[in-house]
Amino acid sequence: MRKPKFKIYVKNTLAKNYLHRSMRTQCIILFFLFTFSALAQNDTKHFSADFNGDSIADELTVNYFIGTLDFAVYTDGATKTQYKLLYQREETKNSLVKVTPLPVYFINSVGEKALAQIDSLVFSVPLTKKADQSLLWLLDNYISKTNLNNTYFSAYNNFQPAWLKQKPELPKNYRLLISDTLLLKGLYDSHQIKDSSSNAYVTYLGKYHSSAISLNRNDINTVYPITLENAKNFVLYQSAHGLFIKKDSMYSWIFISDGALYNNIQKLEWESILDVKTYHDYVIVLNQPYPAIQNNLFIVDWKRGKIVELNRKFLLGAYPDVRYIEHIQVTEDYLYIFAKNKPSSEDLREIKIDLRVVLEEMMKL
Repeated sequence: MRKPKFKIYVKNTLAKNYLHRSMRTQCIILFFLFTFSALAQNDTKHFSADFNGDSIADELTVNYFIGTLDFAVYTDGATKTQYKLLYQREETKNSLVKVTPLPVYFINSVGEKALAQIDSLVFSVPLTKKADQSLLWLLDNYISKTNLNNTYFSAYNNFQPAWLKQKPELPKNYRLLISDTLLLKGLYDSHQIKDSSSNAYVTYLGKYHSSAISLNRNDINTVYPITLENAKNFVLYQSAHGLFIKKDSMYSWIFISDGALYNNIQKLEWESILDVKTYHDYVIVLNQPYPAIQNNLFIVDWKRGKIVELNRKFLLGAYPDVRYIEHIQVTEDYLYIFAKNKPSSEDLREIKIDLRVVLEEMMKL
């Protein structure tokens, strides 16, 4: 009589049990790894001191996400009231400008003392009283942006041309305290901030002008600024996110591609300008949509200090399936747009725009 396969059954059972235990162990390890990874992205620092000078200890909690300031919560020791300083917002994660409205508490005499004490504990970007010309250009545009219901244009902005004797040094990161109500309204509107605070910190991430990855150049680590071309009356220079010109021996910023201002999805680490062309004394700018597909065209009239954003229905209305403009070209009085459905598509459409008609309408603004 053949012996039953009892031992084999036992061996298989042991193997299965071992396998189950091993899988459970791996799952537990993976769970803790994922948990640790999630926790590693978030970090919190706690401080306790008499920050406002009333002889009662106050509390400060500073929260970080992936190594960057997220928000801070200050608790007044006497009243136990909490006040939040919000730095990162989903709506403005791709913006060169971060806006942090200050609670009213920090505007009165007691709160001012506290703010002076906690400032360096919350913010790593230095506070200054002087803005460079590139930020001043942006602030002008925040105030002046006007949406249009126009055949040719979807929006326009104004800026005050400012001329420098020396070639601009690309800015670093810095922070300003803003209390101008008109400017704050423009900043709040552009950044979709529902706040009415009369004071706010504006953090300018200027370092990204000189530090970005290029998607359309052979050298992905481009050293900015770069010279684009010599037009008839001026020389054009590009940073990773902006343009300035040289006219005679003077320099002026004429365009900066900012996510909050123009609502373009753009990682700051990547160059946000895809193509630039000139037409007489006008500059035509195509923004870089990475990591999205849809991009937009702008015309800069640097003499008058005016920018228009071209209406996509006007540009691409004949091709509803087209979303991505690959490049542009100017020949005589015409702008040629080469567009397709997505970057990987090979079906390229050529669209011809009469610049004389567009600029005639632009002069009416």
